[in-house]
Amino acid sequence: MIKLIVKKTLKALTAMSVGMVALINVGQATAEEFTDAQRNEIVQIFQQFFLENPEIIREALIALEQKNEEKRAAEIRDIIVSQKKIIENPKGLFVAGNPDGDVTLIEFFDYNDPNSKQSLPDILYLLENDPNLRVVLYETPMHAQSSLTAAHATLAAKKQGKYLTLHSALLSYNGGLLDEKIILDIAKKAGINVKQLKKDMNSTEIEQIIENSSNIAEILGVQGTPAFIIGDDLYRGAMGLENIRAKINEVRINR
Repeated sequence: MIKLIVKKTLKALTAMSVGMVALINVGQATAEEFTDAQRNEIVQIFQQFFLENPEIIREALIALEQKNEEKRAAEIRDIIVSQKKIIENPKGLFVAGNPDGDVTLIEFFDYNDPNSKQSLPDILYLLENDPNLRVVLYETPMHAQSSLTAAHATLAAKKQGKYLTLHSALLSYNGGLLDEKIILDIAKKAGINVKQLKKDMNSTEIEQIIENSSNIAEILGVQGTPAFIIGDDLYRGAMGLENIRAKINEVRINR
């Protein structure tokens, strides 16, 4: 009887498709109806089965991970939908493009992140070529202390009307922003008043703006950069120009 039950269960496990989540009916027998010796025998049979068929465990773990990712994505989407006004209109952050654009693209980035650097030309191209696009740039320094310093500097440059100039210069810099001196040298070469920049960049106002930006990123589960919000969905990692454009077009078509 025990071996028949186990055999039916193992046969069902072997036949299960990847990603299937189901309860297997193995008859009326329950754990309480088995003796200790019988339970030990069942455990040994299952252990041997999984040792001989490890791919079943691997497939189950992949399916579980996918299910968890889908659940988390749905939760994040709900947050974006319910808090869209706040997320799309953060206090103090830089907004580029058409202020009345029909689609808002949000980017979370870090000045020391190679993938954020890689995404810069895509964002600049879209700003130049999509007259109905609104872009919000979220300061999310994660990679180094100098990332935080760079975020302070660009928001200070915003007071001089030079945010996008310094933003582009820092992300275009071929190397790590190792310290404040490098950041200020880049700012100077970009035509920014460095003396005024140094006065403004350590203000409590800018500190609060960056803290709020980072808090929103944390709520949305952004743990790496770049990340993008297009419509109601969060996308992680560098997307590439064509993928970003496709998602923007999807939002427009579905409205």
